[in-house]
Amino acid sequence: MIRVYLDWNVISNLKRPENLDLFKFILRNKEKLLFPYTPAHFTDLMKSHHPENNYFPIDLEMLEFLAERHHLRWGKDRIEPLLGTPTKYYEETKDNESIAELLNIKKLFSELDDPDNEFGIKGYSGLMKSLLKLQPTGIDINDENKDILKKMFPNLKNGSSIWDMMKDLGPMLEQLLHDGNYYKDFRNTISESGFKLESNSGQWSFSDVIKNIDEFLKSNGLDMTYLEFIESTFKHRKKSANQYEYYTTAYLMLDMIGYKVDKLPKPTDNMQNIQADGDHSFYAAYCDYFAASDKKLRIKSQVLFNEFNVPTKIIEPHNLISELSAVIDNVENKENLIKEAIGFCKKEYFVEDYTTDNDDIEILAFKLPKYYFNFFNYVIYRYYPEEKVIVLSFKRVFKNFSDFVYYTESESILDELCYFFGNSHMTDYEEQKRKFVYEGEDLNFDWSMENGFIRIDKDEEYRRIRLNYILSVE
Repeated sequence: MIRVYLDWNVISNLKRPENLDLFKFILRNKEKLLFPYTPAHFTDLMKSHHPENNYFPIDLEMLEFLAERHHLRWGKDRIEPLLGTPTKYYEETKDNESIAELLNIKKLFSELDDPDNEFGIKGYSGLMKSLLKLQPTGIDINDENKDILKKMFPNLKNGSSIWDMMKDLGPMLEQLLHDGNYYKDFRNTISESGFKLESNSGQWSFSDVIKNIDEFLKSNGLDMTYLEFIESTFKHRKKSANQYEYYTTAYLMLDMIGYKVDKLPKPTDNMQNIQADGDHSFYAAYCDYFAASDKKLRIKSQVLFNEFNVPTKIIEPHNLISELSAVIDNVENKENLIKEAIGFCKKEYFVEDYTTDNDDIEILAFKLPKYYFNFFNYVIYRYYPEEKVIVLSFKRVFKNFSDFVYYTESESILDELCYFFGNSHMTDYEEQKRKFVYEGEDLNFDWSMENGFIRIDKDEEYRRIRLNYILSVE
């Protein structure tokens, strides 16, 4: 299946009459495409969660129609490809506490004294509070930092304790996330301190942006690159930033220092808009295509995709039909199966030669011009001169952030291939499929053909489904 990540504006606008052609296209090709949903979609969706909004259930229904059960989210230290409907996710998360409540220091410490709490120890909070009151922040408030510190921690003074600062942390983060004017004022304070890109930065080529920011940091006395600067923001922690934190912080910081600034024009707009955009961009890096209505989201994503070598193709929604039509495989029209397969091994599709001097076997890799059987995107050509045999191995290769295949993707392509080549002779096909897909067993599915045979198996390195044509050339 071809993975397509849609930002929330594309999903919520699919119900509009002007997008009927796109909706019909998706409907016709639904079994060939996979549209994962993520927590970022719910950040956007829940903004319209109120009794007077009749579109909320329609939007949730549209998300479920598109994504079905395909859920992507960042776990403890890696991406988690989960199976669960958006409706189920909504029911589980709709009553989540706010940042302010989660970081309400007085409340957290009072819970430590609760004997019914799993970690409740009578008197423990008083001890911890006293210790934190004894620890100074170590922050020296001066003319250069007083404005921004006043916005972040309004009660902070020279000589304040860590306890004093922690009490302000929850409300500050809550206001930063949900108060658009507060975030814009915070961003302006950074700009007024001189930490802002030149006004023509929006005209930079996306491939030059990070390089130019590196020069900007250097000119401001910071002897580090942009990505080193992002990494430095996590130095106060014992653990280094994970992939999600690193990427989304890099996205947010582009906005904070003045690159393609989000103006947040609506009364309901706030920092969460930018945070959600960064999340959308991050999760899109696990997909083949990223369709986004917001031009600034597309450009910032292109800047970071370029820097992190992510080949996910970023497109405007109105180009979805033409872009996907060019790579969708018409499986029903494969009269010259082997001729088509060999035709992929052309000079214009060549990417790498794996042949070695110590090996007589010729091994070449080609990137396919479409998704073969709407799944495979590379073919490995092997020629064995002694046996006079050619092996064409079609594989699903990820050059983006992804390193996984959903069970449903494996099941779908196995069903597609076995239906196409014929599975009427497989009396126990469902049982074999279960063992192959869900239990990880090494099974082969074979078909004979003139001058060779067809085999479905798994590649050795990633254990992903593979399609092989083994051809005699005598």
